[in-house]
Amino acid sequence: MNNDIIRYVLEQSGGLLIAVILIVRMEAKLDGLTSEITRLTDTLTRHLILFSQSGKSEK
Repeated sequence: MNNDIIRYVLEQSGGLLIAVILIVRMEAKLDGLTSEITRLTDTLTRHLILFSQSGKSEK
């Protein structure tokens, strides 16, 4: 009986460890994606501001 309980606990802890590793990897990838989206937004904003300023100076 004790061996069955120990085996069950070990199997569950192995599954939990795999889940935690996958979550950490996903979090790192999402952090990278967030950084790239922020960089893209900053670049687009900068270009839109420059475009709108150049349009005003031509008038």
